[in-house]
Amino acid sequence: MNKQRSGALHLTQKVDYALILLLHLTKEKSSIKQIAEKRNLSFSFLQKIARQLQQKNIILSQRGKYGGYTLKKDPKKLYIKEVIEALEGPISIVPCLMPSLKKPQCYNKNCEIVSGLRRINNEIENFLGSKTLYQFTK
Repeated sequence: MNKQRSGALHLTQKVDYALILLLHLTKEKSSIKQIAEKRNLSFSFLQKIARQLQQKNIILSQRGKYGGYTLKKDPKKLYIKEVIEALEGPISIVPCLMPSLKKPQCYNKNCEIVSGLRRINNEIENFLGSKTLYQFTK
């Protein structure tokens, strides 16, 4: 069976689930189990995502009878870029632009497009860095 992708540039399923989780938490405190059941998502996958978001201080977990997950950050101050980078690392449209590399390492030694790709990558980063979770709810 051939899986269809959303295109060359797309958000991962992990980021998609995270945004669903975070949007849910803008409305109410919930357990991961409640969110997974309500949204028909994989509980174990959503739980792993929640752990990562908790480690990055984006959400809080409270144990006990009245426990659950809540947002730690104000949705008006939580940028989509921050969510993506918390889960997937730095945004890079091509591997040779990964910030961890000291020098771009292109497949083609005589790459003529790296500067154009860098500008596009920067524009995408700036765009995602200007959009908040709150804006997703409107």
